[in-house]
Amino acid sequence: MSAPRFNIDPLSEAFVRLIDIMFGLTITQGLVLYRDLIVKPALSLEVAALVLVYATIILSWVGYHTSILRYPYNKSPWSRLRLFLDIVILILYAYLVFSVQNLQNIFLGLASVFLFYVINGLARIREWRDGKVSKPQLSLLFTIAFIIEWCILEFYSSTSPYLPWILVFTGLALLIFYRITRGRLGYPSLLVVGVDVDGVLGEQVPPALERVKAKGKGKDLSKSDITDWDFSIEDTTISKEIEEYLLDSTFIMEMPVVHGSISAMELLHKNYHVVIVTNRPPETQKNTIDWLKKHFKFHEFVNTREMGKDKLGLDILIDDNLDNVKLLASSGGRSLLFSQPWNQNVKDKEFEELVRAKKIIRCRDWKDALNYLVAES
Repeated sequence: MSAPRFNIDPLSEAFVRLIDIMFGLTITQGLVLYRDLIVKPALSLEVAALVLVYATIILSWVGYHTSILRYPYNKSPWSRLRLFLDIVILILYAYLVFSVQNLQNIFLGLASVFLFYVINGLARIREWRDGKVSKPQLSLLFTIAFIIEWCILEFYSSTSPYLPWILVFTGLALLIFYRITRGRLGYPSLLVVGVDVDGVLGEQVPPALERVKAKGKGKDLSKSDITDWDFSIEDTTISKEIEEYLLDSTFIMEMPVVHGSISAMELLHKNYHVVIVTNRPPETQKNTIDWLKKHFKFHEFVNTREMGKDKLGLDILIDDNLDNVKLLASSGGRSLLFSQPWNQNVKDKEFEELVRAKKIIRCRDWKDALNYLVAES
């Protein structure tokens, strides 16, 4: 099973170090090239241009680390493309350093940098399949702004000796405004919410009991009687029966949805990065995804049968399985335990401690779950 796109690549930290080294080399090269300007500063257009270039690079370095904390390099082709684009942008920064004495080249370089910001943002959106992770349209506006500055300098520089100064300070103001705006819009605090399927989105027990009754077993049983996931029904258990029925595409495609789940998932999709996490048998994946797409909005699907839901880096897990919510809550995340008959009357000290610490919140239904998420956001 391939790792989910948001699962951090073990090489991510090495890639970040590579980018940091390139940033450092670019800045150092500029200090060497323009040593005289730095040691003996004077009020000149060249010094102003150097300030513009260094502001671009340093603010970008800060912005890069703000971004990479939320969206590290992951195990996907889109993430590799993002790394490549980051390196190209750094090469453009080196071009800016070497162009300090030519304002036309600086504005052309800045326009190119912002154009690659646009492409980088689109790659990140494709990587996460979520439009909230970047705002490439913002970078596009500033690309156009610097193209306009280049055109003004190219065609009207002879009209006034003050025009280059005005454009340099306008460029600096644009950079600062971009970083402030990007800080508010470009790096949303994107919480990754994992949502279980069975017992949270789909009602698997009632249709399973119908099939069990058709075999002549458990005729008086209802969902409220299933107080344990290994609940015995004569010579079998409810968990074994459901595992068998999940291999039948009809059982999956006709499974009823949990009350309130459709509208709740629409709200989650709008405000969070929603990942469907399920321990269903891998061979059920196609039918499960088809059923999910028929009813719900979500960003990612991950079968966690092999890796476990606590290994994904989820911020919040909504699940009806006691072990799953405990594992995530004890590993630093928060869990919403979706109440079902099989997770009532819990006598577990670790569970009780996590509930007291508000790492696990019990939710009676989807309304409860949404109320908690709204209160915490």
